Amino acid sequence: MLNINSRFAIPGHKKGATRQKVRVIEYIVEENGVEKVYRLITDLMDVVTFPALLLAREYHQRWEAENTLDELKVHLNGRKTPIRSKNPREVIQEIYGWLLGHYCIRSLMFQSATVAGISPLRLSFTGSLQVLKRAVPEFQKIKNKTDLELVDIYYSWLIWEISDLEIPPPQQRSNPRVVKKTRCKFKSKKRHHRGNGTTKQQLSFKVFKTVATSCA
Repeated sequence: MLNINSRFAIPGHKKGATRQKVRVIEYIVEENGVEKVYRLITDLMDVVTFPALLLAREYHQRWEAENTLDELKVHLNGRKTPIRSKNPREVIQEIYGWLLGHYCIRSLMFQSATVAGISPLRLSFTGSLQVLKRAVPEFQKIKNKTDLELVDIYYSWLIWEISDLEIPPPQQRSNPRVVKKTRCKFKSKKRHHRGNGTTKQQLSFKVFKTVATSCA
């Protein structure tokens, strides 16, 4: 990453709108030997707290928000109906439980990543979820206070199991400005298809009745 340029701009005034001062960060990223220019527009104006290099780097992590939504709606949900309750109070309770469950898994992933010395984003969420599902019955067997030592044993096992779920580095995302061509359901026309159509019919007209009208 090189040639980072940060400047301020005020968009043109439009009827019914208010002007807002924004910050334009222009930087160049070299990908496969080709330099590409990116421009980031933000309202974070403090250049000391939010330097241009920091914003340029963090901007490319925005896809992690999409991954989090996928973890919640697809993998953690596990059913077609996300919310089963019909009353507002129970709906809020289910959402809180849903979010707490996601937080618990991510918290365990963070602790496992700390032990392994890697980023938590390098661990598989679906794999961690499966490990946790297998561990829950084992923890439920602990009922007496004398078995508290088993909690530490199972917890250590859980952390090391999750730490082994390292995934490969993510591929570079791209969004090329192209359009997919739709395929026609009919076959393409060939030479033997020519001249095989129906004969053109001659149209004829005949007057059946005429009506005379008069205007007053």
